[in-house]
Amino acid sequence: METESLFTRVGGEAGIEKLVDAFYGRVTSDALLAPFFEKVPMEHLTKMQKEFFSEALGGPLFYTGRSMRQVHAGRGIRKEHLQRFTEILLETLEAERDDLDLTPKDVNDIYSRIAIEADRITDDVAESG
Repeated sequence: METESLFTRVGGEAGIEKLVDAFYGRVTSDALLAPFFEKVPMEHLTKMQKEFFSEALGGPLFYTGRSMRQVHAGRGIRKEHLQRFTEILLETLEAERDDLDLTPKDVNDIYSRIAIEADRITDDVAESG
C-alpha cells in the first residue's frame, strides 16, 4: 500500500498556498520577526516558500532559490529568532489543522520536515572547514 505524501495530505498546491500565506501573515506580524521582513519583496518570498514547502512535503514543485545559508547569511538571525519562527510554524499548523484536515501526526511530520532546516539559517552556527 502506497502512503499518501504530506503534500497530498495538506491539500496539494492549494493547501501549501493557504499554509504559507497564514504562516507568513503571522511571522510578519510578530514583534521579534517583523523587522527582518520590512524590505523583503513578499511576493517573491512567498513564491519561494511555496516551492520550499512543496519540495519538503513531497510535492511536485521544487525549490529554485539559493541555499538557506546563502539567503539568510549576514542578516543577524540568531537562535532566538529561529526559535520564534518555528514556534509560529507550529502555531500556524495547529490553527490551520482543521481547515487542512490534518491529523496531529501530520502536523508533527510537517513541522519536522520544515524545522529541520533551522541550523542552516542562523548566524550562530559556525561554518566548517
